[in-house]
Amino acid sequence: MSLKQITIYIEEFDHNFYHRLLGDIKSIDSCHVHSFRSILDIIPGTIQESAVFLFWNDPKVLEKQKFIFEQFPESPYILLSVTSLTPAELERAAHPTYLHLSEPTYSIGILDLILNFAERLIEDMNRSIAYDKIREKVVVLQNVFEESLDILMQIDPGTKQIINANKQAVVVLEYSLEEIVGKEFSFFMPPVEIDEDEEFEGNLIESTALQTKSGNLIPTESSFRLFPVNGKMAIWATFRDITDRKRSQEQVKNQKAFYEFILDNLDSDIAVLNSNYQYEYSNPVFLSNKDMRKWLYKKTDVELAEKLELPAEFYEKRKKYLDLAAKDNEIVQFEELIQDSNDKVTYLLRKYIPTDDAESNQKRFISFGVDITERKLSEERISYLAYYDALTGLSNRTLFIDHANQALKNHKSTETLLAFYFFDIDNFKFINDSLGHTKGDILLQMVGARLKRVMTEVDTVARFGGDEFAILKVDVLNKSAAAEFAQKILDILSQPFHIMGRDLFTTISMGIALSPNDGVSTSELLKNSDMAMYKAKELGRNNFKFYTNELILRSEKRLYIENSLRKAIQNEELILFFQPKISTVTNQVCGAEALIRWKHPERGWVPPVEFIPVAEDSGIIERIGDWVLEEACRLKQEWKHQDLPSFPVSINVSGKQLARANWSHRVQSTILQFNILPEEIELELTESSIMENPEKSIEAFEYLADLGIKVSIDDFGTGYSSLSYLKKINADVLKIDRSFVIDLELNEDDRAICKAIINMAHSLGMEVIAEGVENSVQRDLLHDLGCHMIQGYLYSKPLPAEDFVTFVKNFNESAKTK
Repeated sequence: MSLKQITIYIEEFDHNFYHRLLGDIKSIDSCHVHSFRSILDIIPGTIQESAVFLFWNDPKVLEKQKFIFEQFPESPYILLSVTSLTPAELERAAHPTYLHLSEPTYSIGILDLILNFAERLIEDMNRSIAYDKIREKVVVLQNVFEESLDILMQIDPGTKQIINANKQAVVVLEYSLEEIVGKEFSFFMPPVEIDEDEEFEGNLIESTALQTKSGNLIPTESSFRLFPVNGKMAIWATFRDITDRKRSQEQVKNQKAFYEFILDNLDSDIAVLNSNYQYEYSNPVFLSNKDMRKWLYKKTDVELAEKLELPAEFYEKRKKYLDLAAKDNEIVQFEELIQDSNDKVTYLLRKYIPTDDAESNQKRFISFGVDITERKLSEERISYLAYYDALTGLSNRTLFIDHANQALKNHKSTETLLAFYFFDIDNFKFINDSLGHTKGDILLQMVGARLKRVMTEVDTVARFGGDEFAILKVDVLNKSAAAEFAQKILDILSQPFHIMGRDLFTTISMGIALSPNDGVSTSELLKNSDMAMYKAKELGRNNFKFYTNELILRSEKRLYIENSLRKAIQNEELILFFQPKISTVTNQVCGAEALIRWKHPERGWVPPVEFIPVAEDSGIIERIGDWVLEEACRLKQEWKHQDLPSFPVSINVSGKQLARANWSHRVQSTILQFNILPEEIELELTESSIMENPEKSIEAFEYLADLGIKVSIDDFGTGYSSLSYLKKINADVLKIDRSFVIDLELNEDDRAICKAIINMAHSLGMEVIAEGVENSVQRDLLHDLGCHMIQGYLYSKPLPAEDFVTFVKNFNESAKTK
């Protein structure tokens, strides 16, 4: 056999005919043979070119035939059989050329004949594919030639006559294709002096033109290349219409003259420098002397400074910003001060605008200068007012933020931190209201003076307004160093201030945020230090607190609660519960405390400890307080019709409500609206809420006392109230806080405190109630000490209105029977 290089893929079959075939094929030196358990196991992409497949006529023969047609359409296959194949079987499964081998008729000669035939099939297929590819390329080239927007011609190199032209040539030149073909191409274009040897080497010949049938000249760019056509060499001539470019060039020329006229008449100085920082243009404002402008051409700022006798910093500063504009390829802006020989001072705002010159492929710089002398003088006059606090002389918020932004931008060290301190004076409002605004201002001035004494030159201390202060410290070594400085501030501000003949003691609450750990922007760091300050206040004031991730989570939770709480009022999610008060004398229900509860549609019951502080801080507590008063009065009205004994319902009052000018009148109108007797309502407030605005509290409760409404002081003994204010309010009831009751039977100190509170209340003619009573021992001790009323889980937890009514009826009835 003398086959060329082909690769045979044969399907395995446990039969003597398979082994005979395999042996005969392997005897062919030029063949590569691969055997497979099944032809269907062949992975596409692993088959070499010039492949011939041999597979057996079995139940899967059509599946194998389909596989070969789909995956290897260019490869022939030979159908194998151990028996003779019928015409029907060949028609159904054999190759379209009926290539097959069967054992009854097999011989090595037939094998050689069939393999040679398969090889010729492969060669014919490859030639056909190659021909199709060439034909596709020809079609593409024909389409490119015909559809090009450039004028294309094929020219005979010997005669210089046009052999062919595309559609664009017919359209632009206004000749038909028949009129163009056969003419020398020079008929359509003026003669051009070119080297004939270079004509066909692809050189671009500029400033040529084509003449149309109507006599119009079309400026073009042209190129000529030599290439074969139908076995002969031909010239491919390309002409590109550059009419628009010529028109644009003329427009640019006119525009240049126009813009130079504008630049020469601007009030600002304009100059153009090349990539070597040499001047190529300057307008009269830049240099008023015409001769000087001529002299400046191709000169630098170094030579200009020498000519005008300006200091070296003049050209050094300009070069610095020119280098920056060149490096970043961005506009740079800076201010410069120029003092001439007559000591005239001029402030200029200068911009360097980098541009790329497309023609010269070089960078240029437009120098644009605006005289800002008047503005600078005005800025200097108002700078102090704009950037400094008028009262303390410290930086104000604007200057602090500016310094902070610069510090964050310039801080490159990874070994040091930037520390933001934010603090205010504890209870400053009380100080201001009690001592007067004049003394309050003096206190702020003295605080500012003390802060200045401990600041370095690179630190910034600012008053943000009111009693809020901020400090920025740079290059803080670590968190420990930041804490030491914070403690130093706390110490110096805790020393007494001597104001108008008296010593005033103050404390502060401070929050600290460190960059980059706690933020990378001024707004973020201020927000986080402010958040940390409020955490310090929660922990008892007169301390500092670092920002932590926990605080942001608390803040997000607080915001979620605040938003949900606003909807809760609208969606009627708030409910009143009531906890009974029991008389130690009659053992009957003698009152109840109205307690608000919130059932969130998604979270379920939200603890009051979560939402009441949020309501206080956000001001929502005022709306909630109004709702509680109305709902309690409405239920009180209902209970009248349910034969419930008459007793007062105590309603908690917020300090925010007390601050409202018309609050006491709103209480009065609500009672009248629901036809409730004044003695059926008791207003319960804490010591701290009274002390938020003691004067208004006294005024409001004097008015309500005249109406007959009772006043109860909640959590007595846990706040910091003055007994003089307590006397002025003329409260009716003192409530002993649960913290003194919880260990009453075990702790002698708690018993002593409870006894003192009860005795004081008796001496002032007040009733006493103890909350948080959980066992009978506590009840009996309080009874023996003279406590009038008991409230706590010993009797009942807070109950919904319906359950409370049931409890009152059952409890009073059972008490009667004892």
